[in-house]
Parts: sequence; structure tokens; C-alpha cells
Amino acid sequence: MIINIDTRTFNGSGQSLPPTLANIGTSEVALVELQGELEVEGDKSGQVAAKLTLDPEGKKKPSLRVGHHLLEGKIVNLSKPLAVLEKQSREPEDSEDASISSSATPPSYAIRAIVRKKLVFSKRPMPMVAAGNTLATV
Repeated sequence: MIINIDTRTFNGSGQSLPPTLANIGTSEVALVELQGELEVEGDKSGQVAAKLTLDPEGKKKPSLRVGHHLLEGKIVNLSKPLAVLEKQSREPEDSEDASISSSATPPSYAIRAIVRKKLVFSKRPMPMVAAGNTLATV
């Protein structure tokens, strides 16, 4: 299975991940750990930054293709689960009370997902070269 990883920000619409990726973590989010930086040139809006490939069972090593580089990773259980939180905005009831209520009322947070596993890509990327119409690793 190939999953495009793009640079869109989370919008809270509740879109779930494909079932293969959902088996790794939760149906909403997956944690991907990279060593170094992932730089995207130009306009980042909706641009595909990488392609994540998993087998149908989700048990083999995942691979991540970034441009002409291939990273091989592994699936790791987190020692402590992580919660993905979203800050809830509160609408003031009255404009006069806005300054009073914002200082008196603490912000609230909603738990959007619990992450229990992550995909770790810690090895150096392998360069890929074009051989005809396909890409192969060196």
C-alpha cells in the first residue's frame, strides 16, 4: 500500500487513515519519526512531501520515499502512549465580558487520538537512480 504524505495541516474533519495504516496506530493519526530535517521547496500548500509504503498486513518494514531517496524503517511500540490534543476556542458571550471571561476561564482541550506505535526511520537514506521508467536503489 502506498500512502502520500502531504504538507496540509490538520483540520479536525475526522478523516481517518487507510485501514493498513490504522492497524499500526489509531484510525486517526500515525507518528512518523525521522532523523534530520524534511525540507520542502516552494509553496508547501498541499504538496506531496513523501510516499509511505506498507505491506497489507502492516508487519514488515515500512519504507518512505522522499524525492530520490528511500528510507527503510521499523514499527515500534511507544513506552508511554501520546495524546493528540486540540485546543477548544470559547466564544465570549458579551464584548464587555470578553476581557473578564478570557482571564477567568482556562482554555479547554479535547483528546483527538491516542498514539501507541510509531514508524521510526533512523538509518541513512539510500539514493535511488532511474533505470528506464522505474526507480531502483543503488
